[in-house]
Amino acid sequence: MESLSGLLPIVIIIAAFYFLFIRPSQARKRAQSQMQNELVAGVRIMTTAGLFGTIHSVEGEVIHVEIAPGVIVQMLPAAVARVIVPESAEATSPDAHEDEL
Repeated sequence: MESLSGLLPIVIIIAAFYFLFIRPSQARKRAQSQMQNELVAGVRIMTTAGLFGTIHSVEGEVIHVEIAPGVIVQMLPAAVARVIVPESAEATSPDAHEDEL
């Protein structure tokens, strides 16, 4: 029984690490991967370097991003940090009207 009570704090620490660090990290990776797989032409993005642009085309493992009129660069989807949602789309979402009620 004493050996079991000595093992309990270690089990609690391992469980805490799992729920506080490992599980949220896996969820973030899954969401990032899903976002990168759903990239299509015409979507406005921000790269991990902080560049803003619009996806011009997607060719296999490479995306072509227009960062200025007539300036198109190639990059990997992993370089996309987030998709920029236009303000007009945010205003028409059902969640945007909750504040008005």
